[in-house]
Amino acid sequence: MLTVKRKNLVLGMLVVLLVITGYLNFVYNQNAIKEQGNKELIDDNTNKPAVTVNDVFEAKSDNENSNASPDAVNTSSSGGFFVEYRFERENTRKKEIDYIKEIVDNPNSEVEMKNEAQQKLLEITSNMEKELNIEGLLKAKGFNNSIVIFNQDYVSVIVDKQELAPEEVAQILDIVKQESGKEADSIKIIPTSQ
Repeated sequence: MLTVKRKNLVLGMLVVLLVITGYLNFVYNQNAIKEQGNKELIDDNTNKPAVTVNDVFEAKSDNENSNASPDAVNTSSSGGFFVEYRFERENTRKKEIDYIKEIVDNPNSEVEMKNEAQQKLLEITSNMEKELNIEGLLKAKGFNNSIVIFNQDYVSVIVDKQELAPEEVAQILDIVKQESGKEADSIKIIPTSQ
């Protein structure tokens, strides 16, 4: 009976953390979208129209079958890339969490499957919190646009800069190592290319 109460307490705390993380992510994305707006951006170097958020969504639907690696971040307006990626990440996570909750809430699910689903929910929530914390800390250090991607074995950090000085790389590595608990060889830092 005590174990059931403990599990319910942990699950309740996870749901609260998930809601808080989702709210913070939503607020952060809304601010980024307001700053970006629906106006067309102009590339300072060429005075040509740059990519808008809508252009990114259209290109995404045209290239649904192609998988771009995080190594090849190349956009005319990297701000649009960051907004679009956060939006896509939020939607994907929401679908994944809904699916996991269906398994947990289904009375026909086996106990082992429910336990695995709860573990996966814990992992997703933990990763979301770490990603949000790291992105916030990077923003505080002057990296206004960054995306952190947690995978099982490594962490990728995409930063909105063409080139990074060694001091900046060290700063990013330090933040990611502290927050993620990963070693430097498991952290990949990717500057955007324009």
